[in-house]
Amino acid sequence: MSLTTFRFNFDRYGATYMPGDTVTGTIILEITREKNIRGITLSAKGEASVDWSESETQHDSMQNTSNTTSVRYHNSEKYFHFKYNILGSHNSDHKMTIQSGFYTYPFSFQLPHSIPSSFEHTYGYVRYTVKATIDRPWKFNHECKAAFTVISSLNLNEYRQDCIGIDDESTHDFCCCCICFFKRDSLNLRVRAPSSGYVPGQIINSIIDHTLSSNAVRIASFSIILEQEIEFRATTKTKTVRSDIKTTKHSGPFPVGGQLNLELLIPPLPPSKLKYCSIIDLNYHLKIQAQVSGPHCNVVKKYPLLIGTVPLYCPPSAPSPNPVDQGTAEIHMPMSEQPNASSSKDVLDISSTNYNIPPPSYEECISGTSTIKDKDESNYVFGANEQFSPRYPVFNYPTPSKMKH
Repeated sequence: MSLTTFRFNFDRYGATYMPGDTVTGTIILEITREKNIRGITLSAKGEASVDWSESETQHDSMQNTSNTTSVRYHNSEKYFHFKYNILGSHNSDHKMTIQSGFYTYPFSFQLPHSIPSSFEHTYGYVRYTVKATIDRPWKFNHECKAAFTVISSLNLNEYRQDCIGIDDESTHDFCCCCICFFKRDSLNLRVRAPSSGYVPGQIINSIIDHTLSSNAVRIASFSIILEQEIEFRATTKTKTVRSDIKTTKHSGPFPVGGQLNLELLIPPLPPSKLKYCSIIDLNYHLKIQAQVSGPHCNVVKKYPLLIGTVPLYCPPSAPSPNPVDQGTAEIHMPMSEQPNASSSKDVLDISSTNYNIPPPSYEECISGTSTIKDKDESNYVFGANEQFSPRYPVFNYPTPSKMKH
């Protein structure tokens, strides 16, 4: 092929941006022989889409038959679509010749302010892409495509009422089978965590107090689980998908009564809510699971969590969001100092001066990668079949002893 290189190079490392940022970079082109073209155009697009299929069976009682078909559910929304000329003009009769060689063409555009965070899943996405097109007269056009990440800020300090922590006590009864109702055993659980709002890089530090009424039922293991719950809203149906993102498990044997500390590190994840997206909703839960012996169901407790992009701060003189009772084990959570008002608006501006922690790194989402090829695109679009995963801020918290109090 005479076109050996056709790709994008973003000026910002990792191609990660905030709403309102200006995206800049270059289109890189290398050809081995001259080409006649009308021009080169750039399009930038932000959109969300949900798409899945389900098998549905219809029964005909009169003829005693059934028919199974595949039904597709779909929905989409657009946030922006910019298109402008990089080389050439709108005049379709205008032609030019590009000699063989290596070329770079700069591009620049500003993102709107009210757009959601990037998100990728099998059943839907929020995706931001750029595409360059070499318009060739009487021939197929050449195209290249690339994706970039947008992170819409979710400042946990604006949702402090949702981050007050967990302190929950419950009792769970067991019986072996229907003939055993004359004897019941029970498990008393108390679950505590200092906050229910976190950013990737923070550790959920939970304390579990457990008491069994007898030795007839034993606890085989305790687990702390980060669950992700996603709602995909098609035009006529909603699909809810729940998955366990990360688990910390501690196996027994355990005494009849005792106390256990379980920790879970929040991995790179999109923030809760997917603000500004109306067809995908994203929530997280903390699950505490006790696996018990015998023919009994496991005990599962679930609590809502808020995953943000800007961490909670606590003024030096203030207590942590949910102090635990005196005389019992104390839960520590690294907290940031109050940021300067001029710098708290934007996760990309976080510095160690403002938050007493290093700036975040931007790491690929733990959920994996996907291609950015649209259903109506050719297989010959440069970059469309490459794997892409959004990057999210991950904070490198020091140990509690190194945090300022």
